[in-house]
Amino acid sequence: MLAVGLAAFVLAGPAAADGPPAPTPATATDGTCAGVAELPATLQVAWVSRVERTVGARTALQVMRVADLRKLVDASERDPTRFLRALGLVGKKATARGSWKITVFDVKREWLCRPIKGPEDATIAGVSACPTQHQGRFSGTKARSWSGCGYLLDAATGARTLDVFRIEWQDAVAWGFCVLPLRRFLEGA
Repeated sequence: MLAVGLAAFVLAGPAAADGPPAPTPATATDGTCAGVAELPATLQVAWVSRVERTVGARTALQVMRVADLRKLVDASERDPTRFLRALGLVGKKATARGSWKITVFDVKREWLCRPIKGPEDATIAGVSACPTQHQGRFSGTKARSWSGCGYLLDAATGARTLDVFRIEWQDAVAWGFCVLPLRRFLEGA
């Protein structure tokens, strides 16, 4: 069931709040990227990290839409290892060890950028491409999960999972934030 549920999520992809978005082609230097979703003007995003991980004000975080993460929770059957593998944070054969947290932020779309390889001045589905220094693989993300196209690949299957964005901590916290243990998030909190 897990494989079927996650496969259905991966094939359908994350949906916008008002229904499925029309895919907008992302561009990478090799031209092999699939479409990415449009975003509303304001949204909730989340940073998934180990509990002990802290960052400075100008540190760029890798975030995903909370709505998409909640769908992934269901698709992964609330299993922490499967959930973290889909985000590329746990390897193909590894298990989720240690304590993890989800930090949720309310943000404006213009505060985000897409980590897509290519020109910095591009706008893809209403979101600017990240500056060159934020286009690469994020610390902690497994190499096999990094697409370079503004979305992640499942560490176990290689299938596309969620669109990913970057935002500096100082911008992310402008409207406040909430930190939840991963287990509570998986339980529906």
